[in-house]
Amino acid sequence: MRIGNYQFRPRIIPTLVTLVLLPVLISLGFWQLSRTEEKREILAQQQKMSQLPPMRITAENIEKTELEYRRLQITGRYLTKYQILIDNKVHQGQVGYYVVTPLQIDKTDSAVLVNRGWVKSTGRREVLPEIGTPDGLVTILGTAKFNPKDVVSFNDQNRLGKSWPALVRWIDISELDQDIPFKLKPYLLLQASEQNEDYVRNWTFVNSPPEKNMSYAVQWFSLATALLLIYIFVNTKRIRKQDKI
Repeated sequence: MRIGNYQFRPRIIPTLVTLVLLPVLISLGFWQLSRTEEKREILAQQQKMSQLPPMRITAENIEKTELEYRRLQITGRYLTKYQILIDNKVHQGQVGYYVVTPLQIDKTDSAVLVNRGWVKSTGRREVLPEIGTPDGLVTILGTAKFNPKDVVSFNDQNRLGKSWPALVRWIDISELDQDIPFKLKPYLLLQASEQNEDYVRNWTFVNSPPEKNMSYAVQWFSLATALLLIYIFVNTKRIRKQDKI
């Protein structure tokens, strides 16, 4: 292809490299755009549900769509025997755990996993922090979160051992439901902050803001554009005078 004094003559190796990489870069850009929109929808839904008054949960089953990001009020008793610690949670540069305790819903055989917040590690892997838990009936206010796994893992191993307190890498409700003798609700309750408790509860509903994914999308599209420009540049030559004869 000739354009003025320049001729575009693609070579095989640059062409193959471009044909392989260009679709990948463009796909990654669109994937980040979809992640941006997905996170915006999550944040918008969470904001909408936070405006509603807390819903009191009793023995009745309620559909998932009615509870996602909804503030719930639940009365029950903590099942202290089945404490759960989510490992390797960092707060302000310090390593610790999320403390999750099953709460048996009053007058039912169902329970809900309550994430009570973050506690600092003892500094020794073999020594877990002491967990204080209220006795008797308590009323908990929190936000329902489905699909509570918030880590990316290439390893299927989640729980370390079978003893209690259970040390896990993420919350797998179906797995824990086999070991806790109460029917677990299919969501994790992120407990609201309360005074006089030594837990950190800075809950986030997305791991990173949607603006970050948008910036990643711009980067991938920029790389795709740069690759295309480089491909055109390396395969375009200026026609010399003797070549015109």
